[in-house]
Amino acid sequence: MISEGVFFCPAALSRAQLAPWISRIDQRYRDIEAARRAGDSLALGRLVPPDQKFVPTASSLTIGTVSSDEDLQTLFSLIDNGRAGEWLKLGQEIACDVDQAWVRRQYSPRCYPALHAPHGWHQDGALGFDFLAHSDGNFPPGALLQMVTYWIALGPCGIEAPGLEIVTRPPGRLLAPGELTDGRVQTQFGPEEFYRPVMEAGDAVLMRGDILHRTFVTPEMTHDRTSIEMRFFAKNALPGRLKGDRFLCFRRQQDGLKAVPGR
Repeated sequence: MISEGVFFCPAALSRAQLAPWISRIDQRYRDIEAARRAGDSLALGRLVPPDQKFVPTASSLTIGTVSSDEDLQTLFSLIDNGRAGEWLKLGQEIACDVDQAWVRRQYSPRCYPALHAPHGWHQDGALGFDFLAHSDGNFPPGALLQMVTYWIALGPCGIEAPGLEIVTRPPGRLLAPGELTDGRVQTQFGPEEFYRPVMEAGDAVLMRGDILHRTFVTPEMTHDRTSIEMRFFAKNALPGRLKGDRFLCFRRQQDGLKAVPGR
């Protein structure tokens, strides 16, 4: 454990377990990159089912673009049976917001597609929060979601390919957008509180919703990085502001995770 809010889990999944995911994802990105280079919006649209999303500013796909619910259930079981599962302390019934589960590609700076940019400082627990409605900074109870993000690398990252930069000390509260500039973050936290994991395929980072993080990228990086990230909640405490999202819900049992009804 890196801190009470961050857990690093090396070899959370094996290369063999990830192989079918990597194959599907790499092929989808090859097709997307070809469509983007050709400026073929129709071809790009055909690569993303109507109920899924592709976000060009982050070169990210919702996970349903490359997987079925059965694939996800298998993946969740692998996660829950390993060391990372011990850190998903969300109760016997857990839920993954599959509309907010993503496959992401961060490119080498010299290879950015049109519109692409790395992620700036943010907290996943701010998901869906209306900052404009609370511009005075008086955030209501529950503004910061109680959740865990599971982030897994599909290849080496952190040295030659973009990785993550994480503030290990949990702020314990939702930060306003004005507090997320690099200058403010660097001032608020000490140098020893910034963590840049060097990761191999199958290594995972788990983070509470209040943990600050961003893409770590330098001009010298020459390789691209692909990752999967999923957001988990306690099934009995699903956030009201995400009521429009689709969740896959599971109950922990001795023989593994069993799918249960959920919204």
